[in-house]
Parts: sequence; C-alpha cells; structure tokens
Amino acid sequence: MILFRGAIWIALAACCSQAQNTAVTENFKKAFNQRLQAMRIDGYPERHVLFQNVRMVSGNAGTYQFEVTALIHDYGAGYPRNRFYGMTCVSRMNQWPFTFAPDGRGGWDITGRFTVESGPDKQCKNNPSEGASSFPLASLQGTPAPTGQIAAAPAAPRGQGGVVAGSYECWSNGQARMMLNFTISGGGRYTDSGGKAGSYQFDAGTGRISFRGGLLDGVMPQGFYSIYYEPQGRPTVSFRNAGGSEVSFCQRVR
Repeated sequence: MILFRGAIWIALAACCSQAQNTAVTENFKKAFNQRLQAMRIDGYPERHVLFQNVRMVSGNAGTYQFEVTALIHDYGAGYPRNRFYGMTCVSRMNQWPFTFAPDGRGGWDITGRFTVESGPDKQCKNNPSEGASSFPLASLQGTPAPTGQIAAAPAAPRGQGGVVAGSYECWSNGQARMMLNFTISGGGRYTDSGGKAGSYQFDAGTGRISFRGGLLDGVMPQGFYSIYYEPQGRPTVSFRNAGGSEVSFCQRVR
C-alpha cells in the first residue's frame, strides 16, 4: 500500500511538473514572438515566426534555458506602382540558446541572439507580383507563434532582510566589472564571481548592506559603503564613497 501511494505521488509530481513546464514554454514562445515583432526590419512590416522546435534545456529557481529552432518570415510589399513588388526574406535559427527569467518587475527577460546575419541561414528574393510572396508562408514548415497576454513572472525569492535572491552583474563608469559580480542566496549567504561563499548583513532601516568573506569583503576603500534598494523595481546594490556618490552598482539580472 505504501509503495502504491508513493507511486501515485511520484506520478502526480511528474504530471504537475510537466504541466508547469508546458505553461512556461508557451509563455516563452509568446515573449519570444513579441521581442521579434518589436525588431521588425524597415520596409518589411509583415513578420511571421514559425517554431520548428522549442526545447526547455533546464529550469532552476525561475530561470529557464531554452533551445530554439525557428523560421522568421519577413514580407515587404514594395511599390507596385513602380513595378517593384517588394522582397521576402526567410531566416532560420537552428538550436539557438536563450535564457528566460523574471526581470524583477513582474515581467520577463529573454537574453540571447535574435538577429540572423546574411549567409546560408538567410534567404531573400524579389516577390513575383503584387501581394505575392517569393516564399509563400504556407510552403514553410513550422507552428505559428502564439499570441496573447504573457503571464506575469513569479515573485523573485528573497534572502536575509528581504534582499532579492539571484545573480547580480556589476558596472562602473559604463564598463562591466565582472570581478564584482555575485549571487545572493537564502540564509544571508552570497557567492562571489569566483565561486567562493560568504555572508551578508542587510539593515532595512538604513538600506546598508555589508559582505563578509569572498571577494566583496573589503573590496571598497576605507570610508566607502554599500546600500541595497530597488529603483523602478530593479534590485540593486550601490557602492558609494564617503561623500555618498555612487562609484559602482550591481543589478539583479536573473
């Protein structure tokens, strides 16, 4: 009986997990299509995205890795009065990797390469007549991208004192400071860019955050300090000099 019940719970867990992954994948497709529609090429007002394969490679703490194979069909009507009937381009992404993660403001971020350069993966051809595409959409294989509202992203987990957990990337003077990058986890813990673990303390009253252990321990000169805040909903750690001026900042990216 115990084994039977255990098998039922395992089956239920697998079913729920599969359903959740299906919902996330559908959400990803909508967001992916939305991003590509926003990047339409001048002179090609009509864009269709056809998915041939979308595979979730991994999913961890709300961040998902996807692999996409898809066709992008761009149609331009041209100027029929001048007997130029425009051009159609078909671009192909073949197993391109993308990261899908909450943006910290209730929405989603998709990171990856979205532009197909000229070459074997992009074909363009003049259209034969008015309203006719040189590559008819019906002749292409793939499932049209879904449309509709994109579901809100889950709330980001928070660590000690309400600091949003996740990976933070750092900048100073307009340049990336990769050595300062870190990851906030639960229990007041963090991991530096080299993978070394440390801890942090956050004072919600003053907004000050301090680090112990790892590369961020003592990284700033005497008199400097750091604060944690969320401008426009974006979790941020700001490193400041004794006068209160920001010298570097780190923002949560996933």
